[in-house]
Amino acid sequence: MSALIGELEIDRIIEVQVDHLADWNLAIGGPASTRAGPASVHPAWQLVPYLDGRALSGVTPLAVDLGQGRLQFHLRITQQNRDTWTHLLSPLTFQRAVRFSVGLEQVDPFATDLTLTSRRALLTVINWRWLLAAVLIVAVFSMAFCALAMHTTLLMERCKLLDETLSHRFSLAKVQLALWFFVIFGAFLVIWLATGNFDTLNSSILSTLSISAGTALGDTFVKAAGPSTATSAPQATQTDIFLAPRWTARRFMRELVSDDEGCSIARFQMLAWTVALVIVFLADVFDDLQMPVFGPELLYLLGLSTGTYVAHRLPEMQRDRQRSGAAATALSKPVSSTRTPP
Repeated sequence: MSALIGELEIDRIIEVQVDHLADWNLAIGGPASTRAGPASVHPAWQLVPYLDGRALSGVTPLAVDLGQGRLQFHLRITQQNRDTWTHLLSPLTFQRAVRFSVGLEQVDPFATDLTLTSRRALLTVINWRWLLAAVLIVAVFSMAFCALAMHTTLLMERCKLLDETLSHRFSLAKVQLALWFFVIFGAFLVIWLATGNFDTLNSSILSTLSISAGTALGDTFVKAAGPSTATSAPQATQTDIFLAPRWTARRFMRELVSDDEGCSIARFQMLAWTVALVIVFLADVFDDLQMPVFGPELLYLLGLSTGTYVAHRLPEMQRDRQRSGAAATALSKPVSSTRTPP
């Protein structure tokens, strides 16, 4: 095999120049193979591409020209070659040199000039044009999210301080939900760019996102069952509600792992398991170019840690209720006065 016309990339059509293709076809198929007919009597129609010695099963020629010695292939992902493509495309890069040839399946491919040494065959893993478009999309969403998170209460919850004044603090449940959203969203785009496959979500990923959403929802219900902040405190303005106070990275980490009584082990272990699973998730996507499948034990562990966090919010709301009741009693208690005798 002496020439390759086109780009080695998923969903591209390429042409391959094979020397003495007609002679090989005649020798393998016999006299009947010189006539157009079914693949059983025309071996050239059974040829498949080989990349790094791996056959792309199911990718048979679109066209065969025995006179010119040319074959035309549509490089696509099928059920038979999905694992082969995953191996060829990972780990992530823009292009890599491969050894390209053609041949019959389960038979040694033809001798080729397209070797790793010659670097005449470059496999495009991620098209830089599509990658640039995806990066712009993610960057726009990320910058908009960061701007909202820094200047509004997008990731915060209203709370009451010990002196009964209203304030805002970062919500661990909201931060976890936002983190999983961006991780899964970015992984979805990367896998689609590399493989062209958009049906990548699985049940464990949906369960992970559901656990995070359920944690944020449960946290909201717990706060709704707590004391009212409108009757025992000054009325908040629209600016107080929507604009977040100034914050630093130190305050961000402190409020994620602490409650009104100090650092909380429930918050710390929920944050630690979330970060650990995100690292495992990203490493698996980078190496295998597919969404990882978390086993039931890991999902149960994630659900247990988030459930423990929500359960620890109940006594926190009870303490707020007690403080609100004490403050209301103090305000309603009449002030005694003493009269000076004449």
